[in-house]
Amino acid sequence: MVQGHFEQLDAAECAQLLREASIGRVAFVGPDGMTVLPLAYAVDGEDIILRTAAGTQLASLGAGTPVAFEVDEFDPEVRNGWSVLARGRLGVLDPSREVREVPEPFVPGEREVLVTLAVESLSGRAVSGD
Repeated sequence: MVQGHFEQLDAAECAQLLREASIGRVAFVGPDGMTVLPLAYAVDGEDIILRTAAGTQLASLGAGTPVAFEVDEFDPEVRNGWSVLARGRLGVLDPSREVREVPEPFVPGEREVLVTLAVESLSGRAVSGD
């Protein structure tokens, strides 16, 4: 019999986990329908900074487009983990804005477009196998 439980994370816990991770998944409705893409990211204040290439679906979305962004970590051996979901709207990074950290791509290639996700809601939960 599978045992364990879920626990809701508060906003401070969610924000901390979001700052500690470096790869997440952005979800949006694009020209081809619902799309979910893994991306390197960074957190700057209340915003999530995403890096992509010109001409990609993500770069082509207009400012104000609603998106979801998810990060997680799970250890299947001990059945413990967590997930955090941020919802908000995309924006174009203002070139005059100084950001503390720019996400580094995890695969080679030109990815010079920086977009922001202005977080409107943040939720999360942890799972424990005990």
